[in-house]
This record gives sequence, structure tokens and C-alpha cells, in this order.
Amino acid sequence: MARPKLKERQIEVFRTVMATGSLTAAAQQLGVSQPSLSMTIRRFEDELSTTLFERIGGRLVPTDEAKLIFVEVDRVYGQFDRLSDAIHAIARGDNSVFRFGTTPSIGMRLLPKALSKLRGDAPSRVFYCDFLPQKDIRDYLLFGQGSCVTSIAPAEDPNLDCTVFAKGGLYCVMPKGHRLAGEKIISPSDLEGEVLISFNPNTTHGRYIDATYARANVERETHVYVHFVEAALSFVAENIGVAILDPYSVLDCERSGLVARPLKDSVDVPAYLYWSKFRPRSKATDELAAALVDMARQNGIETA
Repeated sequence: MARPKLKERQIEVFRTVMATGSLTAAAQQLGVSQPSLSMTIRRFEDELSTTLFERIGGRLVPTDEAKLIFVEVDRVYGQFDRLSDAIHAIARGDNSVFRFGTTPSIGMRLLPKALSKLRGDAPSRVFYCDFLPQKDIRDYLLFGQGSCVTSIAPAEDPNLDCTVFAKGGLYCVMPKGHRLAGEKIISPSDLEGEVLISFNPNTTHGRYIDATYARANVERETHVYVHFVEAALSFVAENIGVAILDPYSVLDCERSGLVARPLKDSVDVPAYLYWSKFRPRSKATDELAAALVDMARQNGIETA
């Protein structure tokens, strides 16, 4: 004959009585009357065909069987509590794996600051940060390799959604002892005769730089071509010349003995956050966006 299935309420009442050592205290904790609690315990004993509590000297004393049952009940409840904590942590994103991509301009300086903030808010979360060329952004998101991508490159793709979280003008980066280092703002014409470390016109940086030079009615003359902002900063640090970079790449450049001055009449360089239209935007992506806005604002960059 099948044993009757124990009810969750019976186990909860039993556990509370064992924990409090008193029917009165257990009834108060559970928000029920003491007679109702006593009846639940009696039915529990009847179903188990064993005595769980005895009155000795006016005190409620658990039997040996009750003590053994309580060990098992407490073990299972402990597992359930851990399960509950894990579920809530996943819902908050605390224990999730967050994989995202970035192109170097935002990834070098601004993104590490945002990631440091996210790590402080969710220390148990695992992060994967992939550095990507611009041409890989679309496939990275559409094939689900990561949740989002940050970039200064416009990606006009109907399969992607994006938001602009910051924007700012171009900067001229030079060694600390450069003749223009004391200026508050520099125009493209001021750089005539300087060795310019810069980018091809068909690159993202090249387009922003050429648009700014066109505003100033100055023709750009590049002496050293680079593909990445890291190379430009390294060459400037070696006193090879000066470079024009986006506002995100030049953050904290003084640590390398460099100074960055705003370029007069510069076009705006937006900072984009991209994600796939065909996948839900994760909570972690929203948190990254908020951290990027916060860090941009703290570093004097205009935010959207």
C-alpha cells in the first residue's frame, strides 16, 4: 500500500517547531493559531505512525525520530535555499556569464573603467571581452557570439539596433614637452609642419579627421599611417609626431607622458552600443550601457 505523500505545509510546521522549540513561538512565526499548529503536528505524526514530540516537565521535547527527521529536513531546506539564491542571482545577472565585444577606441580606456564598476556591483559575474575589427561586428552579434558591441564606427545594418551613449570631438595628442602642449585648443592649421601620425581616409578615424579638416579648409598631410589607436599613441610617446584621436582613446594619456588638446571645430564622434534585433537585450547589456554613460560623464565626455 502506497505511503501518503507528505505535505509541504506539514514539513514547514515541523521545521519551525523544531527550530523554535515551542508551539507558541512557532505559531507566532507562522502567523497561525496554536490549536491549528497542534492539529497539523498530530496529523503529521499520524501519517508517519510515530511520535515526534512529548511533553516533559511542561516543555516540548522532540523524540529521537524527530531529531533524525529534522536533520534531513534541514539539509533539504538548505539545498532549496541555495537553489533560491542561485535563481535570484541569475535573474539579477550576478552569477551569469556576460560576453561582449568592442573595437579598440572605446575598449582601451573607457570600457575598462565601466567594467571596473560592473565588477564592483557583481563580483561573481564572469566577463568575456572580445576586441573586434569593425567588419566583424555584424556577424559577432547575429551569430550570438556576444550580447553587445561598443564602437565609434557607424554600422548601418537593418539587423542591428544601437544607441549612442556618448559623443565628443577629436583631440590632438602630443608629448608633454611639445610646443603646442600649453594651448587650450588646437586647430588643424596649427599642425602644419608637424609629423602627423594618422589613418587612411577610408577608415572610421580617417573619415572623422578629414571631415574636421574640411571644416577648417585645411588639407590633411599624413606622414605615418597606422591602423590602430594603440600604435598611434605608442608612436607619439616615442616623439615621432602627433596624432588626432577620438575622445575615448585619449583618456588618461598623461600616464604615458602625453597631453591631449581638443581639436577646434571638430565633428562629433559618437560612441555606439550595438545589439542584435533578433535577440533579447540582456540586463547585463543595460548595466554596461549605464556604466559607460556614468564613466563618460565622470571623465568630462558629453553623454546622450
